[in-house]
Amino acid sequence: MKVLLIAPPIRESLLSGLDDGMPKKIAKEFGLYPHLGICYIAAVLRENNIGVKIIDIEAERLSKSQVIAKIREINPDIIGITSMTFTFLYALNLAKEIKLNLSVPIVFGGNHVSIYPREAISHDCIDIVVIGEGERTFFEITQVLKNKKINDAYNDFVRIKGIVFKNKGEIFATESREFISNLDELPFPAWDMLKINRYYGCNLPVPHMTMITARGCPYNCFFCSKVPWGRTFRCHSAKRVVDEIEYLVNTLGIKAIDFFDDTFIVNQDRIREIAELIEERKIHFEFEITTRVNNINKEILNELKTMGCKTIAFGVESGDPEILKKLDKGITVEQIKKAFKWAKEVGLNTVGFFLVGNPTETACEIRNTIRLIKEIDADYFIANVLMPYPGSRLYSDMLSSGKLKEDYWRRVTLEGQASLTPIANDKIPRKKLIKMRNHINRLPYLRLRSNVFKFRKLKLIHDFKRSLTTLITSCFGSDL
Repeated sequence: MKVLLIAPPIRESLLSGLDDGMPKKIAKEFGLYPHLGICYIAAVLRENNIGVKIIDIEAERLSKSQVIAKIREINPDIIGITSMTFTFLYALNLAKEIKLNLSVPIVFGGNHVSIYPREAISHDCIDIVVIGEGERTFFEITQVLKNKKINDAYNDFVRIKGIVFKNKGEIFATESREFISNLDELPFPAWDMLKINRYYGCNLPVPHMTMITARGCPYNCFFCSKVPWGRTFRCHSAKRVVDEIEYLVNTLGIKAIDFFDDTFIVNQDRIREIAELIEERKIHFEFEITTRVNNINKEILNELKTMGCKTIAFGVESGDPEILKKLDKGITVEQIKKAFKWAKEVGLNTVGFFLVGNPTETACEIRNTIRLIKEIDADYFIANVLMPYPGSRLYSDMLSSGKLKEDYWRRVTLEGQASLTPIANDKIPRKKLIKMRNHINRLPYLRLRSNVFKFRKLKLIHDFKRSLTTLITSCFGSDL
């Protein structure tokens, strides 16, 4: 049996008409990252002696016609396509193209179809939808299709937890699959199946790769969706984390790692254990993390610096205390200021993520965010317009309160086409919000001292070009 797993391109997907609230011309310069979800699935399949290949369309710079040609060449027995909310339309259109050219079962997975499985599978080109974590589910699907045609597999599919499938024109949903409690049972992601040299991060050396050391976020931010990993925090052991790091650095030659955990620091003792093992094994690499301002102190920041951390990113969202409360961030403005101050004192690059257009937010409250941005003086920051994501409490609240007249994302999924993406704020006109977002994103590039310092820290020609492009776009572009 041959399996092909496909990751749709995020940048091209955003040209479909959907808006994720990010300034496009700047966001596209911030890195190219692999889809680790399909790397985990590929690893499980390989471990069970199933032939598997990965196509990362963005990394391989493939047009749709080139993708189809490559699929014909591979001639798989099953195709799996991952789908985030903003890549769903691209993934759907690709599946339609595949079905016009090949008769092959197509399985969709990812956070978006986990929220709208019945709507997704209503399309003729999608045969099965995987809900939630896909490693074990997808493997079980391959075991059924190894011996049976998809139209003859009803009695087997109904026993697989966590799928939606079609049989004789009817849609069937099986019982939910439990989360994987012991993540150490999973094999290492199949990074070696990727074109490793195509990926890069923000001001980190290459070859560059990403890792996930935990699943599930225990926090309850109002705007965030917990699909597909839930709120229960499940983590790899410190030994497993360092085993993966050692493999990436010593076997694959990786020089830098981006840790893509929802929040890297939940348990400080675990971070210290990881640090001790890295020092014990004498592994040398650079890395970047994202975490919360209320989960750090100067001691743990020093530990991270010793481990090789170069950059720490914080989800700040707002500089207004009332907006922070409404977003259920569980942080204060004072904690934000301390976190950036400590990180700078330790010698870490700092990144701040901000949102404008939060529910009920006024222009005055956005100006409070601008004042905070100027005060913390982060090395990098980016502001987005807040869009209500499916699966978030924000989206559910907007539907139940009538602020959204329809389930927009459900309609997009059913119809397979986009219209103007809704925003979370109804107090400030959309054009003004975008103008304020663009103003915020220009701020760091309008400071001469900051730019001189920033360019001095760059190590790679790509980073220099990226920063120069961002500088020019920010200062002179009419639309970011």
